[in-house]
Amino acid sequence: MSNKKHIVVTGPESTGKSTLSQILAKEYNGLLVEEFARKYLSENSGQYKRSDLLKIAYGQFQSQLAAINNQDFNVVISDTCLLTIRIWDEWKYGLSEPFVEEWIGLQEVDLYLLCSPDLGWESDDLRESENDLDELFEIYLENIIKTGSPYSIVEGVGQERNQEAINIVGAFL
Repeated sequence: MSNKKHIVVTGPESTGKSTLSQILAKEYNGLLVEEFARKYLSENSGQYKRSDLLKIAYGQFQSQLAAINNQDFNVVISDTCLLTIRIWDEWKYGLSEPFVEEWIGLQEVDLYLLCSPDLGWESDDLRESENDLDELFEIYLENIIKTGSPYSIVEGVGQERNQEAINIVGAFL
């Protein structure tokens, strides 16, 4: 990926990933890769089954790949990644899709920002794990550590949280 940097903002639901991704993309003149699952689920009234996870994974992977190959940007900020699909497949269905595992191995991630579940739950029609945020956070952490990629945990609320993420990415870049 040469000097291009791919930063993934990830973590359990309702931890501010989308907001933080937008802030970071703006702060560092980066290309934002939005969460494909949110668009997909919105178009399907929030309903999905296990077979939809592969479609979501493919859409996320293709979006990230297109952004990484875009020569106009040196920084790509992804609002989530394929680890989320793996975690959700295992969490909800107790299974692991081989294609997703293969694609995870092809993801080029230079830095993970793992959002702590310290913001408080914000309900919407696409979220479903309000009582499991701490457990899911630990699962995300374990999965990120297994990748061997650098990571930082982002905590706090409001501007404090945003500034912490900006500082982490600034030091990384």
